[in-house]
Amino acid sequence: MALDPTTLRTLGAAIRQGSFAAAGRELGYTASAVSQQMSGLERSLGLQLFERHARSVVPTEAAQYLYERSEDLLGLVDQLEADVARLAAGQAGRLRIGSFASAGGPIVAQVIARFLVRRRDVEISLDEGEPHELFPRVLDGDLDVALGFRYDLVPTRWPPDVVLTELMVEDLYVVAPRRHRLAHARSVGFGDLAPERWIANREDTAASRCLVALAEEEGFSPRIAFRSNSFGTVRGFVAAGLGVALLPGLAHEPDDDEIVTLPVSRPLPRRRIVAATRRVHDNPLTDAFLAAIRQVTAGLSASDR
Repeated sequence: MALDPTTLRTLGAAIRQGSFAAAGRELGYTASAVSQQMSGLERSLGLQLFERHARSVVPTEAAQYLYERSEDLLGLVDQLEADVARLAAGQAGRLRIGSFASAGGPIVAQVIARFLVRRRDVEISLDEGEPHELFPRVLDGDLDVALGFRYDLVPTRWPPDVVLTELMVEDLYVVAPRRHRLAHARSVGFGDLAPERWIANREDTAASRCLVALAEEEGFSPRIAFRSNSFGTVRGFVAAGLGVALLPGLAHEPDDDEIVTLPVSRPLPRRRIVAATRRVHDNPLTDAFLAAIRQVTAGLSASDR
């Protein structure tokens, strides 16, 4: 019989109680079951562990030595079992998430704060990037969940084993410097912006491709003067009078004193925020994190409405 935790616990109960019957009552076994366990342990070790009497047992020096040395081991086993239970219940472990930059403050920070309220032992790591960079890492198992987006007018394809959960839909806004020629117009046709300089995201991004597709529908090619994947930088360039920009709702700050939102007459495309997970995942924290994302984004959507 191996030195397994169950047998060592039975040994400890028999030593503490001084009889197999009392040990059985403590552990929920019969006296016969305790006796059989101890006899099997003695045979496997080649040692006598108890002097047996009619109604009691007396541990030998070997039994006392084994009992004392096993206490620390059993304490570690108990802690490990507790940790595994917390891990299975989504109360401990590690969660690896990815997100795009403009979701950091309004979504990701709020989700992590909500998620960690009762999960202080969970370790969370965060990487930022574009959806085309992050979603393949979800499929590879490098990330457990990633936030991303899809723009109307920009067709996207993702691997079939990546599951996308739509969380919220954002409006897009055209912003211009406070002293722009159209700042006080009651209605602006998107084609009226053909002569403008534009500040846009990187050329390989969905945001940039959406702007180009929108302009092409109006018969012009946008004259993109500056590019940055930081919407804070984009707004700064607009505020400095260097051009106009197309911003999603999460990056839009309507109370900015240096920027105006132009009243574009045509319906603009929208950006759809999604969460990517693997079709089959083994991290019990993933579903709990998704639930926290849904709560936060539902609040943002209600606020927008």
